Parts: sequence; C-alpha cells; structure tokens
Amino acid sequence: MIDSPTPPAVPARSFKWLKRVLIILLVVANVVVFGGYLALRFYTGKIDAELQKDEEVVAVLSDKPVSRGDPLNFLIIGSDSRENLPDDLEGNFGDFGGQRADVIMIVQLVSEEGSARVLSLPRDLQVDIDGHGTEKINAAYAFGGGSLTVQTVRENTGIPIHHYAEIDFHGFASLVDALGGVVLDFPFPARDLKSGLEVPAGRQRLNGAMALAYARSRGYQELQNGQWVSVDADDLGRTRRQQQLILAIIAEAKHPSTIAEAGQLIETLGAFATVDAALDQNSLIDLAWSMRSLSAGDIESVTLPTVGRTVGGAWYELPDEPSASSVLAAFVTGEPLGATLQGPVRVQVLNGNGIPGAAARWAGELSDPRFVVVDIGDAESEDFTTSVLLTGPDRVDQASLVADELGFGEIRPGTVPDGVDVIVIVGADAQ
Repeated sequence: MIDSPTPPAVPARSFKWLKRVLIILLVVANVVVFGGYLALRFYTGKIDAELQKDEEVVAVLSDKPVSRGDPLNFLIIGSDSRENLPDDLEGNFGDFGGQRADVIMIVQLVSEEGSARVLSLPRDLQVDIDGHGTEKINAAYAFGGGSLTVQTVRENTGIPIHHYAEIDFHGFASLVDALGGVVLDFPFPARDLKSGLEVPAGRQRLNGAMALAYARSRGYQELQNGQWVSVDADDLGRTRRQQQLILAIIAEAKHPSTIAEAGQLIETLGAFATVDAALDQNSLIDLAWSMRSLSAGDIESVTLPTVGRTVGGAWYELPDEPSASSVLAAFVTGEPLGATLQGPVRVQVLNGNGIPGAAARWAGELSDPRFVVVDIGDAESEDFTTSVLLTGPDRVDQASLVADELGFGEIRPGTVPDGVDVIVIVGADAQ
C-alpha cells in the first residue's frame, strides 16, 4: 500500500480571503433580494391604498380555503365604461349609458410552478343569469356589477373564483402608456375603421390608444394583394386579440428599467382598477413575489370553444360540445389546455425573404398528417431576416410543433385569419 502524499497546507490568509468574498456575495444577494422585497412592499402598499375595493363581491367568491401554493382563480373584467375617458380616446368608442363587461377572462395563477392559465369567455356567451333568465354573459355586469358577474361565471362554468378585478378603458390605455407601449407583429398593414386601428406591416410598438383600438377591434382588416380583407373580424377574433395584448403587456412589464418605473406601473394600475375587498396588501405581496419570474412563455391561453347561433332573434355564442366541457374540465384539474384542441394544425406559409419558391419549398416540408397547408403566398415584406411563426395565444403548442418540424422559426403571438392556426413567414435564415 502506497501512502498518499500529504497535501500542502493552505495558508490561513487564503481562507480569510475566501471567507471575505463569500460574505460580500451574501451581503450583495441579500441587498438585491430584500431590497426588491422591500420595494415590493412599499409599492403594494401604495397600490392597496389606491385601489377601489368592492365589498359586495366578497360574498360570492369561493368560500373554500385555499392553501399556500394552490391555484388561485381571478375573474378579470374589462369594463367599457366611458367615465373619465380622455378626449383622444372618446371618438372611436361611441356614447351610451351604463357599463358592460367588454372583456371576461379567468386567470389562474399557480405560484408553485410560476405559471398561469387564461380562459377567455366570449361576451356573447349564452348563460343563465340568476333573476334574469337566459342572457349574454356580459349582461350580468350591467344587471348586478361585479358580484352578479362572479356568480354567473361560477355557476355556468363550475370554476371557483377566489378574487375579482376590473379595469376600464382609460385604465387599460394608461397602463400601456406607462409601459412605454407594447410590441405586436403584423404580417400585413391592418385597420379597423370603427375602432380607429391603423398600423403598417411588421413589428410595431402600439401606444395606449392604438392598443385599445386593437383590443376592441371586431372589424379587423388586412391589406393583402392590394385589397382590404376581413380577418378574424368577429367577437371571437377580438377575444384572441385581447389575449395577445395581455401577453404583450406581461412581456413589457417584466422589464422595468428602474424601481421607480415599476412603481409607476403599480400606481397606474391602482388608479384605474377595482378589486374584491379581500385582496389586501399582504395578499398582493405574496402573489407578486411568488409570481415574480412569470413570463409570457409560462402562460397558456384558450378561448372557450363556441358556435354562433341566432336564438329568439338575438345572436349568441353557444358552448361547442364536447370541446367546451373538455376545456372547462382541463382548467379545473390543471391539465394542459392545448390538449383539448383537436385536429391537424392548419398552416399558411408566406415568402418573407424574396427567394422564388421559398414558401412552396417549406410548405412541402409539412407533409406529416399532423399538418395541413391551407395557403401559400407572399408576405408584405421580403426583408425578414428571421423566420416568424405567428399564432394565436391559444395555439402556441401547435406553433411549436410546426417550428420543430421545420427546424427554425421564432414563435410570436399575432392575428391569424379564420381557418388558420399558424402563419409561417419564411425569412433569410431558412436554408
């Protein structure tokens, strides 16, 4: 047996140096972490003071205790109230009395996973409203405000609602402006003559007024081959555009340049939002801190599957069964929402690099039965350096399948035409 040589002694000065470095690193880490936490406590205190509190809605929230780490369901309402709307926003939104729920979303936050799921309910969804019979779901807000809306959503979906929040037109636009705008991709120039939307093709940064015009667009059109063509120009299309904006807002809000800027965002939200009275400062702190790493990629979105019908002379969106029940069940149990969407992925392939035959060539690569190419054409521009896959927020999983099959492409939320799940814009990187 050979004795191992005794290792040379490390000078005590080296241990002292190492210890000093570790102490410095720990101090810095604590300053960053606790400094961020203290800033969060300061600003959540300010938002808690600014927020309008709805006392009545507390009575209809789920009374089942929620343990730390359990999913929390928020009912988010976008009110179409014109109250306090600035002059630059009034022109495109009409004038009428009362308020309606223009946006209805259930947002589920899973703090243990740092993830979120969004279920959008079409505002024309046919439901039973207590004391009012069969109506469109957005009528619940007009009949009984937040409390009746929570009750109606809970009773017609079977989803427990733990908290409630609403924001009006002015608040939405102000939040976007406080962010410095939001970025969206447009494969073609787009407009809506009623909402006032007008944007060129490409990646565009929208200010608050234009983002609001996009969110409210139901007459959405694109300039394709010299003609204005209606694309997803209905209530369901508008719902998908609202989901895209939510993701864009989250993407922007994740990167405030300073703590002061983050505080401005919080104060802006607090000035125009109403929440249930049970959502206090400690709840806000716990929620914000646990979800601090949330990004757009951690959010799964879907719109309740429906079919449009005229019933008794009124237009309704009726649940499309069995798909609607599958989506609701998946939302309650935590199953992937994308798994409920059936059928091959419908793909439109556009030439964005100017190389003759590029779109047709890559369309041919999607011969697998999982895909069906519904259209091949040219993009508005030929200078795409990077290939882009545009898709709705509820079709990101399908876009990932297309990207994996092609071997390239950056997935971005965007507006896609009826009958299309993913638009592939072939860029110069497609070799």
